[in-house]
Amino acid sequence: MAPFLMCTWFQINPAAAIIGWQEDWDFPQHKVHPMRISLASLASLLTAAVLAASPIAGASVSIAADAAGNWKDPDTGAVLTFFDCSGDLCAKIMTASKPGLKDDKNPDEAKRSQPLEGLAVLDHAKKAEDGSWKGNLYNATDGKTYAGYVTVPAIDKLQLKGCALVVFCKAVVFDKIAAQ
Repeated sequence: MAPFLMCTWFQINPAAAIIGWQEDWDFPQHKVHPMRISLASLASLLTAAVLAASPIAGASVSIAADAAGNWKDPDTGAVLTFFDCSGDLCAKIMTASKPGLKDDKNPDEAKRSQPLEGLAVLDHAKKAEDGSWKGNLYNATDGKTYAGYVTVPAIDKLQLKGCALVVFCKAVVFDKIAAQ
């Protein structure tokens, strides 16, 4: 029998496929051994693996998704609005978690009496190659500014992550809501 490789993918044991191939097995022609793979199937498999690893196929949803709009924190009820600011991404608090809250933790004492509604929390974040946005993120809860990262993992979800020293990060996932 001439050496050949054949396959029926529904019969393959993935662990067995990794172990190796046998070329000289003497099976009747009407039976297909799980370890035999046709060269065309092998080429298709390799092509699929290369495409799956390519930047085009592996691109995250955040590359195509738009961060602009109103986003609600499901835990606190606060609403942030994200918008284009000269090609960058900016955000401000549209609705605070409780009415009448002030920016009382602001390091600038003169700004501690300003209301949270309308407060800029992300100013001119730049778009990165991976589709995320990176910039300075102000946290009114503690009055500190962190390295901020914005991604849109799904059309109706926005992840806002703030990091101190790059390793200490906290992320919040917001839900997209209709314009108010």
